[in-house]
Formats: sequence, C-alpha cells, structure tokens
Amino acid sequence: MKRYAPAVILWILGVFLLSACSSAGEEEQLQRVTLEKVEELEIDHGSTTLFVETADVEVLEVSLLQSGNSAGAVVDQDGHRMKIRLDNDITRMLNIGRMPQLHVRIPQDYAGKVIVDGSSGKVTGTGLQNHSLQVKGRSGNISLAFTRLNNDVEVSATSGNVNIQLDEETPDATWMLQSGSGRRSIAVPIQDRNESNRKTEGRTGDGEHKVKLKTSSGNISIQ
Repeated sequence: MKRYAPAVILWILGVFLLSACSSAGEEEQLQRVTLEKVEELEIDHGSTTLFVETADVEVLEVSLLQSGNSAGAVVDQDGHRMKIRLDNDITRMLNIGRMPQLHVRIPQDYAGKVIVDGSSGKVTGTGLQNHSLQVKGRSGNISLAFTRLNNDVEVSATSGNVNIQLDEETPDATWMLQSGSGRRSIAVPIQDRNESNRKTEGRTGDGEHKVKLKTSSGNISIQ
C-alpha cells in the first residue's frame, strides 16, 4: 500500500494544479449560425447548465461561459438537422464549482423542432414560443417560461422538478401531467379535468397543442 502513496499524492496535486489553472479566468465564446433550412435543432448539454431563449435575433446564437482553457461548444449541421454539443474536456470535470454555462438564443421566427437532451444539468427556458419543444433530462430541474404556447411541448425528467410558467391566461392546450412519487399542481383553470393517483389530464382553450409533462420522482407545477 505504501508504494502507491507517492503516486496518489502526485495525482491529487496534479488535479489541484489543473483545477487552479483552469479557474484562472472565464471567457465567453459566441457563435452565430443561420437556421435557414434547419427543421430540427438538437441541444445536447450533458451535465452543463443550459439557458435557452426565444429572442429577437436574426440567427441562432450559441455562447459558452467557461474557464479560459476549457473546450468549447460545437455546432454541427447535417442536412436539415443541426446539433449543439460540448467538447469532452477533463478540466471541465475537475473544475467543480466553476462549471460552464451554455446559452442558446433562438430566433423568434424559427418554427422547427427543438430537442434538448441532458443528464444532471439544469435547464432554464425563457420567452419560449413558435417552435415545438422536447426536453429530456434526468436529475436536473427544468423550468420553462412561455410567452405564447403555440406548439407542442413534451418534457420528461427522472428526479428533476418540472416548472412551467405561462404568460397567457388561457393557452390552447391539451395537458397530460404524469408523476410517479412527485406532486402535481396547476394554477390555471382546466376543463374536462381527469385526475388519478399518478396522472392529471385536461384542456385549456381549444386544446389545440399537446403538452406532456412526465417525471418519475420530481414535482410538476404549472403557473
């Protein structure tokens, strides 16, 4: 056991030095990409915190707030499909407490589909409208604020909470909230309400758009 001690000590020292170097400063990389011809936009944020926004911009804007020598965000396009992902980087795993943040701003006139896929990273969406949205997560909380709910929305999480905020009093949506052991709360009046032990269903307005929210142990709230 003693012969391994120096190697272990050197490894620990290397981790601290690498972490210290990586936290020396932070910078933000900004990429601007047109969404013309893009029908599906996928954002794979892994365990990184994600902020996604529908904004008054002409092109897609992707920025990563990170330590200066970490890898950055990568934007790939294959035909009508575009994917945003993060480069693998060991310094990101070691830099606990100073994790990067991914910011994505989507043009208001984009009417395609947005898919968000992550693991333990928190997802926050603001000003959302026009495009259909699918969010898949595991332990990170998911908070989505809609200016207008005028397309389909599907959210699934394992232990993370799901919170939906609406600017509209009566969006045209058909709702399905399903949770295993988590709580469900709805602050908007729902017609044709059907309640069971693990599921709440109903309709607001004309019920035109389908909204499916599902968690295993997280809570679901609509405000």
